[in-house]
Amino acid sequence: MSRNDVHIIKKNISYHDEAAADYNSVMDSHRPNQLIRQRVKEKFCSLVPCGKILDFGGGTGLDLGWLTDAGYEVVFCEPSVGMRNQAIEYEKMILKSGRINFLEGERNDFSTWEQMPPLAGQVDGILSDFGPLNYIPDIKKLFECLAGVIRPGGYFLLLVLHLPFAKRLKWHRRNAIVSLLFRNTFRMYIPYKGHRQMVFVHTEKEITKAAAPWFRHGGTELLIRQDFTLIHLIRNETTD
Repeated sequence: MSRNDVHIIKKNISYHDEAAADYNSVMDSHRPNQLIRQRVKEKFCSLVPCGKILDFGGGTGLDLGWLTDAGYEVVFCEPSVGMRNQAIEYEKMILKSGRINFLEGERNDFSTWEQMPPLAGQVDGILSDFGPLNYIPDIKKLFECLAGVIRPGGYFLLLVLHLPFAKRLKWHRRNAIVSLLFRNTFRMYIPYKGHRQMVFVHTEKEITKAAAPWFRHGGTELLIRQDFTLIHLIRNETTD
C-alpha cells in the first residue's frame, strides 16, 4: 500500500478508537441495523454451515453472539484497540464461548499477512459486516491478502455501503460530481469529537473487479432502504 493509504487507514482506526464507547448504543438504537444484521446472519449461515471463520473488521463484536451460537470457531480481526477490547470483554463476561481467537496487535493489520499469516491453516468463510471495506482505499490489496487465509471454494460475505447519486450529493457535493465525471471511488467524511474518518463507497463493479484475481462473484443483494449492498464472493478453486 502507498504511504497515503496507510495514513488514511491509521486515521480511520483512530476514529474508531474514539467512537468505540458509543458504538453499540448507536447501532442498537437504529432498528434497520438489527434487520440488516439478521439478514446477514441468515445469508452467512446458508453459505457457510459450519467450520472456522474470520470475522474481519468485527468492531465491538456485535456478530459474535450469533456466530458462536451457530457453532463456528471464530478468528476475530479488528485493528481498533478500543473496539477490539469491547469485543474481548463481551466474550469474557457474557458469551464465555471459548470459540473465539482474538488476533493481537499487528496481526490485525491485513497488509502484513502475506509475510506473517495471522493463523495456522485456512478458514472456511469470511464475514465482513457493516462496511469494513468502506474504510480501506486499496481493496485490491485487501483481497489479495484475504485470499491467503481462506480455503479454495470458501465464501466471503461482505456488507458495504450503497449510496445513489442524490445521497452522495448530500454528503459531499464536489466529491459526488468528481466521482461521476471521472468514475472514481466516491469519498465522504464523517467527524466525531475532533476525529474524522474517510469513507470509500466502493461500487459492486469496483469490488468484483478488484477481487477477480482471487475471488469470483457469487451473488448480490441490494438493501436499498438501508443503503447497503450484501455481496458474496467465492474463493477461486485454483491456488495463486
